[in-house]
Amino acid sequence: MTTRSLLQFRAAIFDLDGTLVVSEPAWELAKRRVVASLGIEVAQSVYDAFVGRGLRGFLNHVLGPDLSASRLGALAHQIGAEADILLPLMRQPLPGASQAVQHLADAGLQVAVCSSSPRRHIHEALEQLGLSRCVSVVVSGAELAKGKPDPLPYQDALRQLALESRDAFAVEDALPGVRSAHGAGLMTIGIGAECLKPDFEAYCSYRVPNYQEFNRLFLTG
Repeated sequence: MTTRSLLQFRAAIFDLDGTLVVSEPAWELAKRRVVASLGIEVAQSVYDAFVGRGLRGFLNHVLGPDLSASRLGALAHQIGAEADILLPLMRQPLPGASQAVQHLADAGLQVAVCSSSPRRHIHEALEQLGLSRCVSVVVSGAELAKGKPDPLPYQDALRQLALESRDAFAVEDALPGVRSAHGAGLMTIGIGAECLKPDFEAYCSYRVPNYQEFNRLFLTG
């Protein structure tokens, strides 16, 4: 795929955490602090399984599906408050990510971000990346009835962009995200070493290990 074929699309929809910024260590530590305050031990495999997914699914898995909405909301707020402290200290831009987004925006594509994170954290990350002016639509799965891997977050992004799925493509790093984007009918590019695993093959049209390769394949030529 070359720049010309990418520019056949009218919009690019990027995930945030793990796709544009490295933030999962901060989110995992925030979850660990709140879970520890409840006297609960959670296996590393559980934290790994909920990378790229919203807090509600994680909390329901850890504490059970009978968790009341008010209790779930309170615990999610606590995790978010911990993340407010940790993210500015730990969040790092992924090398080449902001340049790729800027390139697409400069070429005339609309750019959206579709993330499981709370809206305030999305905007803070975009400000850190210098991309606030490039992004016309922000979708926070935390505000929706269903988050990734459900297609709803990407469907909502398309709704706000006023586009059909054939008009946009998605860039994702985690299995719940690629499942969500694929389920919404989007051509999906997986980025990062994790995406090279066999589990991703059914959901991604293309898979690349990093933005250096993304730029070489999609933004040059």
